[in-house]
Amino acid sequence: MPDEHVPQPAAVPDPDAVRAALDGVRPLIVGHGGDAEITGIDDGVVSVAFSGACRACPNLPMTYVGPVRTALMDVPGVREVRSAHVHASRRALQRMAIALGARPMDG
Repeated sequence: MPDEHVPQPAAVPDPDAVRAALDGVRPLIVGHGGDAEITGIDDGVVSVAFSGACRACPNLPMTYVGPVRTALMDVPGVREVRSAHVHASRRALQRMAIALGARPMDG
């Protein structure tokens, strides 16, 4: 039985599970002329790159915080999702997450 007072190592996300989670929401993105790909997984932080129509879409932050981030955060071991293509403050993303009923930015 593990000691409750000794920190346990964080789960490492399975790369196949991360890709499968993104693949689950990819039709939504591709259906609008864009695409997304996992560009890195490091210490539970998943990096996502958007391409195609996503790069000019004013709704990209909503797509990121709603279906993309929510799906990826459901993968065991994923503790954060980042994208250099999303240009919105953490506060704005949190408000979008609340409005969409998506996973809050804090967890």
